[in-house]
Amino acid sequence: MPSRPDDSAPPPARASGTASRAAGAPDTGSADAESGAPDAYRRRPRQSRGQKRVELLLDAAATVIAEQGLGAATAEAIAAKARTAKGSLYQFFPNRDAVLAALALRYADEMRAIHERAFPIDAHDLPLERLIDRIVKPLAEFHDRNPAFRRVFASADGPADDTRSAPARLRGQLFESFVDRLDVLFASRNPRLATRDRRRAALVAASIGQVLLARRARAQAAEKKPLVDDLRRILLAYLQPLLEPEAPTAKRQRGKVT
Repeated sequence: MPSRPDDSAPPPARASGTASRAAGAPDTGSADAESGAPDAYRRRPRQSRGQKRVELLLDAAATVIAEQGLGAATAEAIAAKARTAKGSLYQFFPNRDAVLAALALRYADEMRAIHERAFPIDAHDLPLERLIDRIVKPLAEFHDRNPAFRRVFASADGPADDTRSAPARLRGQLFESFVDRLDVLFASRNPRLATRDRRRAALVAASIGQVLLARRARAQAAEKKPLVDDLRRILLAYLQPLLEPEAPTAKRQRGKVT
């Protein structure tokens, strides 16, 4: 579950295209292509040396944000953390908001790759507990590796043609894409579940995961594992009656036989 950067309500799922996506795999195009944002770069690096400098700047921005907060990530602070001149930053980015937009794109691409790996092609026979763990665990690990993620995606919305709005749009797209994937997964687990109920279950499960993972990102180290364990238990209790409606009956029947 792509954790939301704050505890506000998740973006509503799009009504259009839901039925067609539920019949097959959801769109997994690059975040850059889907964001609808203007190009964050003043000049895209064409050589490996330039790409390394860009990655260094993005790493520096992430470090500043994680350590001091979003407001501290000025062009001067980012350049200083990267141990380079501010002019080096301006060679590739027009301003600090463009750096944040590029960092958001990098996070979004990594998150989409995690989604690709986490959702199995055939999950019908996989125990629900293992399926939940397969999705929750890598997302929790992603947040541990990227403490600036939540703050980057908490950037305020800007005008449609402003790079400041790119993180907000990516945030909504990641959430919708994740709900789409859950919708497809739930359909394979219980084809008899009504489309409306299945979509609502996907929306609820994604929202629960986002809220708890966002809380976990701000929690003390000792609370991180318990929060993930609680998330697993909550999702199992919520999803089992919907995705495995015959499981309790089958268990009772086996108990009578023995």
